[in-house]
Amino acid sequence: MIDKKKIEAEFKRIRSLGFIPSKRKHNTGIGKTFEDYLGVTENNDKLPDFAGFEVKSQRALTSSFLTLFTKSPSGPKGANSYLRDTFGEEYEEYPGLKKLHTSIFSNKFNSYKGTVGFKIFNDKKNSIVKLKIKDLSTNKIIDDSVHWTYGDLERALNKKLQALFYVSADVRKVEDKEKFHYMEATIYLNPNFDKLLKLIDDGKMMIDIRIGSYKSGKNKGKTHDHGTGFRIKPTDLELLYSDKLEIT
Repeated sequence: MIDKKKIEAEFKRIRSLGFIPSKRKHNTGIGKTFEDYLGVTENNDKLPDFAGFEVKSQRALTSSFLTLFTKSPSGPKGANSYLRDTFGEEYEEYPGLKKLHTSIFSNKFNSYKGTVGFKIFNDKKNSIVKLKIKDLSTNKIIDDSVHWTYGDLERALNKKLQALFYVSADVRKVEDKEKFHYMEATIYLNPNFDKLLKLIDDGKMMIDIRIGSYKSGKNKGKTHDHGTGFRIKPTDLELLYSDKLEIT
């Protein structure tokens, strides 16, 4: 059950603290720090973070994409390993082990290492979102088997993102250490799956594939799924949700 008053009060308390030292280096520090002050325990749970809300934090005025959720392909079986082994490249420092990192939209094919192109295709007839892959030298489609079902995507959206609390922060560096002042917050409620599909169709949704290989230990060589992210610009959140409330 969502509790708007609780999360709004906690945000205002954290905002009143001014600039807070980051609890972690690099880009994940901004979210980790805010969640620590909320009292959220870090986990990989698919349920909301706090008071019924999924919490997302970013730097103010950023143009970076925001990960809504991660979802491995629905099919075919072993899709991640298939994509990595068929289209990936070897790590320079780990010969024989492969990775596939690429960002994909629906409005144009990308170019991966100048050999193949990836594009999202919303197959309304079969109720799936799939990857079209073409050979850039022949301009012919060579694969379109990897896909996500509408059902899987709708469940991912509704399970965790019914209520979203989006926070932006001013950033300053002191002796190479970041500090964040969490200044603004917005509540988004009631996402719509048809709107998510429209974001895909309009080229506003990015599918970010991050598949690698374990480099040591008992799993060495096995597929390491870093999470296939479904991502949009923060300014497009209002195109996904029916209700928006600014926290002042």
